[in-house]
Amino acid sequence: MALPVENLLGVLALHVMDELQDLPAPAPLHGLTTRAALNAVHAYPGCSIETLREVLDLCHPAAVRAVAGLVEAGLVRKDPGRDKRTAALNLTEAGKLELHRIMRARDHMLSRVVGRLDAPEQQQLEQLLIKMLWSETRDSPHSMRLCRLCDDGPCLAAGCPVENRATDLPMPLRETTA
Repeated sequence: MALPVENLLGVLALHVMDELQDLPAPAPLHGLTTRAALNAVHAYPGCSIETLREVLDLCHPAAVRAVAGLVEAGLVRKDPGRDKRTAALNLTEAGKLELHRIMRARDHMLSRVVGRLDAPEQQQLEQLLIKMLWSETRDSPHSMRLCRLCDDGPCLAAGCPVENRATDLPMPLRETTA
């Protein structure tokens, strides 16, 4: 039987995922997988379909279909890869604009959820999340999957617990004002 805190965390996680799923998006971007694919191509410019497959934890045919949909929608282009068998995936200008729109909507939703807490509570939650995420990250492919919908700029600047764990760095510490 789950503890109340475990149930509460599960409910909040589902709420956030439902909210992310329901963010407005054009037809080719319905679903978190295609949105995550767009974010992954941004995070790993020039990546191969195989890298994208790892980030999204998809089988190869599903990754190929996801890329084909993004290319058809004009959001991703396939440039020549390292060899004749691979393609280097990059965002088009339309893809960059769409990703920016999606991330703004994501940030707004997460700000609303976290905004229910006052500043000291937010700092405490941040410390707890750092500890939990650092402890749960298994390896580099797992870290890419965990962060597939992240806005990595602020997190990396502050010391990302997932990235640190994946690269065998210590758990980042934040100074608290409370």
